[in-house]
Amino acid sequence: MTSNPQLEAFLKAVKGDHALLKRFHTAKCLNDIAEMGQELGFNFCGVDLLVHQAEATLRLPEQALLDLAAGVELEGHLWKMAIQWVES
Repeated sequence: MTSNPQLEAFLKAVKGDHALLKRFHTAKCLNDIAEMGQELGFNFCGVDLLVHQAEATLRLPEQALLDLAAGVELEGHLWKMAIQWVES
């Protein structure tokens, strides 16, 4: 598992601060979250967030994956995913 201590510290800070959590959930993309982290002195990028989420997803039990796919927020986890369909 790839671990970025800066990202881990940022996510912990977000979980403990209602205003940061609101900004996290209203960000348009992972790079916007990384910018928010940089404003607060943390060093990570949108790709670090994507890798973190992918690794966390792979560790979830099947029932939690089904819940997450159905839109249920998992206790203790911060998820920022959106699928955007673009016509080519």
